[in-house]
Amino acid sequence: MIKNVHEIAPLRFFSHLYQYDRLLHFVSSRGGGVSKGIYHSLNLSYTAGDDPEHVTENRKRLAEELDITPAHFLFPGQCHTANIEVIHNLDQVKEGITETDALITRVPQVCISVLVADCVPLLFYDPQKQVVAAAHAGWRGTVQSIAAKVVETLKQEFDVSPANLLVGIGPSIGPDSYEVGEEVIREVKSNIHLENEEVLSHQSPGKAYLNLWAANRLQLLNGGVNPRHIEESRIDTFESSDLFFSARQLGNPCGRFAAGIMIR
Repeated sequence: MIKNVHEIAPLRFFSHLYQYDRLLHFVSSRGGGVSKGIYHSLNLSYTAGDDPEHVTENRKRLAEELDITPAHFLFPGQCHTANIEVIHNLDQVKEGITETDALITRVPQVCISVLVADCVPLLFYDPQKQVVAAAHAGWRGTVQSIAAKVVETLKQEFDVSPANLLVGIGPSIGPDSYEVGEEVIREVKSNIHLENEEVLSHQSPGKAYLNLWAANRLQLLNGGVNPRHIEESRIDTFESSDLFFSARQLGNPCGRFAAGIMIR
């Protein structure tokens, strides 16, 4: 990933997306905000328990760094599902989006974004059809194949060829940090598309390490995405909780960072 020389807030960008002039995208970090304590400092979530005035100022600072306004941002009400909303017009933006963990659009000037603190942020772009998507993939969304469902929805709604898609897998808890128990192991094994020894490793009775990066990459590859078009940040939020919010490392509540994408 590319790290910006920031004036306001430090951001990171996927190198294969950064080259497109018509595209704006970002992954934020913890720095550059005004939030205090466990939300220090660029918390972007209104629902994590932070002072709403601080969140408003943080989103304003993020917008300034991106040279847009806070009105461009669209954050869905996430609920760890594989629910996807396709944004066809600005009226949907005004109404707000709830119980949704992935957004797709080709409406310009709508910066679809997701909030995370260990879960995987996924950004999608088809330079041929000029359509973008953003998804939040925790273990529940991953087990429900949210990445694969975004690819399929792009095919159905916009006639996207998966081979043309560019995808970024953002900072999230890494495979050496994410120990899970029996419930998660059982759910992961129930998804036949995640049958790969890289996905669940170091298994012992009732315990294993879950590789969300590999699980989502596998879904993308099975959906026809070119492996050369998948860029992984490979930044472990648990190990880098000074730079990115990590619910497992910091505890909950804690702040949330964001990943977003927009057609200019």
